[in-house]
This record gives sequence, C-alpha cells and structure tokens, in this order.
Amino acid sequence: MDQTPGPDSPTWYARREGKVRGPYHPDQVTRYILLGRIRLGDELSEDGQRWQPVMKCSELLPDELSGEPSWDHYQRLVMARVNADERRSHRRREADGQSPPAGVAERRTGTDRRRVDNNVESFTCHLMGMTGTEPRRERPSPLRTYLLATLLVTLLVAWFGTAFR
Repeated sequence: MDQTPGPDSPTWYARREGKVRGPYHPDQVTRYILLGRIRLGDELSEDGQRWQPVMKCSELLPDELSGEPSWDHYQRLVMARVNADERRSHRRREADGQSPPAGVAERRTGTDRRRVDNNVESFTCHLMGMTGTEPRRERPSPLRTYLLATLLVTLLVAWFGTAFR
C-alpha cells in the first residue's frame, strides 16, 4: 500500500529531533500523520532543505484532525486510524491462512503489554509528539486522603482540647 516516490511524483521528508526520514509520497505522509508515525510536532520538507512544521502543511493533514475535539470527533479519528493501519488482526491472518507458528504468542502479556488509553487527551498528546515522560500529577489514593484527613482532625481536636483547659 505504501507508494515509493517515482521521478515525477512529489516527495516529502519528515524530521524529528534532527533525524530525517523519507522520501514519502504525499498520501503516505497523510496516512503517517493519521497513524501518529509523523507527529504534529515534527517538521516536513519537500526538498530536505527548507523545513516547516507539520501544522503548516494543511494539504497533507488528514480531514479527521480538523474540527472541535469531542467524543464523536475522537471516534471518527480512531476509526480512520484503524482503517488506515496496514497491520492486520490475527483473525484476518487466520482467515488468510497466515497463522503464526506453533508456540508463538499473538498478544503481549504481563509487563510487556501495551497500555490502553481511552481518552482524547492522551491521543492528542501522542500526535503532538509528547513522549509521556513529562511530569504527571498523580491523584492521591483514597486511603491516603482518608489518613491525612484523620490526622488533621486528630490534631485539631488535640489543639482545641488544650486551648480550652
């Protein structure tokens, strides 16, 4: 499905953190943006010399990335990604007679399993090129909140008890 650029077809190069990849056909660039292989924080060039942010190349941006963020928009985006992804599910491979060899695991298990993100924010962060290593604020556990509240109440009762004697 990937098209190799010919001598007369337009080509594009992608650059992230100084690493240049390509050349790509414009349709390939659009699909790679949709799939997150080329991120919105990357740069594109037609000649490998003059670079511009992906967001400035509106002719290459998939239609599914435009519009107001909403649940419907997110669902359309996910479905477009599924349809654009050339990797195929194990059920289709089995139907095509391409079953994996005996003893080969089809799915990741244990700590090697990929995390599933079911929200628009994480997908948008992925497209924007955020690595996930940025500091995150974690919510305190309910037990921790309960213990801190209990400690605070105990200290207040002790303080009021000694203040009124």
